[in-house]
Amino acid sequence: MTSAAKKSAHPSSSVTYVDDVFSTYLYTGNGSTQTINNGIDLAGKGGLVWIKNRTNAGSNLIFDTNRGADILLQTNQTNGSVPGVGYMTSFNSNGFGLAGSVVSNNSGDNYASWTFRKQPKFFDVVTYS
Repeated sequence: MTSAAKKSAHPSSSVTYVDDVFSTYLYTGNGSTQTINNGIDLAGKGGLVWIKNRTNAGSNLIFDTNRGADILLQTNQTNGSVPGVGYMTSFNSNGFGLAGSVVSNNSGDNYASWTFRKQPKFFDVVTYS
């Protein structure tokens, strides 16, 4: 049963299900803009998206709502955040948007994405300087 079906079965329930706050989503790059609809509200609730190319070797691509869709974190590199990369375009109410980048959306490449929505006792994005 999906979380939407569970909610409709118990409309007064304020229970949060794991599929409301976490998604593993596989997609194929199209070389153009693409919207990934995984059902996770990042626009209203905030969170993080982690993308990994499964076809070719490449860096881990991590984007969070605190920094913005155009600022990349690479956990396998020694640099900090990298602004203005143009790989992701938006955090949406049902997923995220991608640019036509050869890094995050190369035509024909297979990708895995993991999306974590902010939720108490589950996940948070913390920044410091």
